[in-house]
Amino acid sequence: MNLICNALALLIVFSAISLSVKTKILKDICVIDSDTGPVETYSFARTQGLWWTTIIGACFVIGFGIRGEVIPLNSTCLVLLGIGVGTTAVANIIDSSTTPPTVAVDSPKTDSEMPPKLRKPINFFTQILSDSTGITVYRYQALIFNLIFSVVFLVVFFKKMAHGDRDFPEFSPETLGLMGISATTYLGMKATEK
Repeated sequence: MNLICNALALLIVFSAISLSVKTKILKDICVIDSDTGPVETYSFARTQGLWWTTIIGACFVIGFGIRGEVIPLNSTCLVLLGIGVGTTAVANIIDSSTTPPTVAVDSPKTDSEMPPKLRKPINFFTQILSDSTGITVYRYQALIFNLIFSVVFLVVFFKKMAHGDRDFPEFSPETLGLMGISATTYLGMKATEK
């Protein structure tokens, strides 16, 4: 049973990675500049939603394999999933109510004037951390909090499973408030992006 559940958890993780690379699951339509027209860029909100869905989904399956019973999701899991999915939903509403956002990355007008072979590639992290002015503090802050929370969540989860505990990690309301503040700041600033 444990082997099957571990394989299923790996399938969940690799499916998320594969979908992220091969499909538009994490992409929004943006305008780099008027010369290049609309392009697809990676979305921070979509990335956050898929990130927490993948982590909690994989842990849920692994926990079932280790314990042989369903480990109920606790309030921490629900809040983290809610923040991830809620951020995605609200960001989509913001995006659909405005024209496609302009994203400035490494002086695009200069890049668009250069031959294609000399253009700088725009990577995943640059795209999710950038708004119309370039890389922003509020997106960086949201990324850092998501990474820290996910590492802590996974470490505590596996420690609990190793010690026979039958529950997911619990974060205090104040700790979860950091994620909420970070997501709210991101959405508030996204609403003002051009």
